[in-house]
Amino acid sequence: MNELEKKILWQCRRGLWELDAILVPFVEKNFSALSNEEVELFRNLLSYEDIDMFDILVNKKPFEDDSLKGIINKIIDFHNASSGGIV
Repeated sequence: MNELEKKILWQCRRGLWELDAILVPFVEKNFSALSNEEVELFRNLLSYEDIDMFDILVNKKPFEDDSLKGIINKIIDFHNASSGGIV
């Protein structure tokens, strides 16, 4: 695990357990396969407030930044496949 991955993994530990349960496994299993662009998009997503990320990832509410659509879908698809979609 490189330093960037460690830093991002630490940033995935949020104030909401539900976000931890989505973000941490995604990084642990997928980080090395992400493109540089996807890593930057993921880091951008991590700059959102917890409640906004919760709405995007758990409540599937629309989000304003279309550039994040691909990484968000990748996170949601991974979570659904690995847990049956249960948070």
